[in-house]
Amino acid sequence: MARDLDFLRDEENAPLEYDPATRGWRLTEPTYELPPIRLRPQEVFSFFVARKLLEAFHGTPMELGMQSVMAKIAESLQGFVTVDVESLTDRFSVIPEDQARIDARVWKTVVQGIHGCQQLAAVYQRFDGQVKDYRLEPHHLVGYHGNWYVLATNAAKDRTETFALSRFRSVAPNGRRFVRPADFDPREVIKDGFGISRGEHPLAVRLRFSPRVATYLKERLWHPSQTIRERSDGSIDLAFTTTGRQELVRWILSWMPEVQVLGPVDLRRRVLERLKTGIHRQLRRSAGRGFSTAQKTPPSKGDPGVKSNFDQFNSFGSGG
Repeated sequence: MARDLDFLRDEENAPLEYDPATRGWRLTEPTYELPPIRLRPQEVFSFFVARKLLEAFHGTPMELGMQSVMAKIAESLQGFVTVDVESLTDRFSVIPEDQARIDARVWKTVVQGIHGCQQLAAVYQRFDGQVKDYRLEPHHLVGYHGNWYVLATNAAKDRTETFALSRFRSVAPNGRRFVRPADFDPREVIKDGFGISRGEHPLAVRLRFSPRVATYLKERLWHPSQTIRERSDGSIDLAFTTTGRQELVRWILSWMPEVQVLGPVDLRRRVLERLKTGIHRQLRRSAGRGFSTAQKTPPSKGDPGVKSNFDQFNSFGSGG
């Protein structure tokens, strides 16, 4: 406290005096204000670039609050900026990710539940479309790929699960409070998952990517535990351990046909089943429209050509 008072009096010329009646310090000039923040041009430039990055929150419940904060900081910089930062940052753009639509009332209720340790009664639509009732004890918010997720204890199962704010159909305090576990650490909850998806049991994943995408894959950190081994033919082997099967399968499918699942066998089987289902649907749709990827003449109804294409695909992934 003494150092802070010395700094205000000596460095900021604050008009301070000791008041024996209150046994404290007070300002002798009620209109005194702290001087604006002093930043170097490079720091000011970084601030305005950060403001560009925050444009990704446009249309979310956080937008108004961040606009207000940024406006106040920008105002405090007036009089100390000697470079036209706005014109410089016009040369930078940020392409935001697709934003999930989040009801502002849901956002407010969940945030209040976190701060006040309030248990929430929620109607929630799962990823597979099922709608269920939950009693949740919210602990932590996570922003990921254009959506916000709450890490919350599912009271019925007494375990921490992840819920997308965009999929709450209703949520409200139920009048009960809870005690947040003293050892709760969101980093520990998130670290073993893949993206926002996580499960109970770890999976030792081994993937091989073709030379066509190897450069891009090597540029990024896909998982904290990842290791990358470069092969003589230009391909790479990516290995990591995760519990997040659901999002992992979708991610692997997004890299087809440039990826091969080396292990574990169960993961390879799951990816293969999804591929088969997708190919089967596309081949039937193609046959229904009167053309086939395997032959130039339109197939007749029940044409074995469609089936033979699918059977040929059946053999994919049987190797190690």
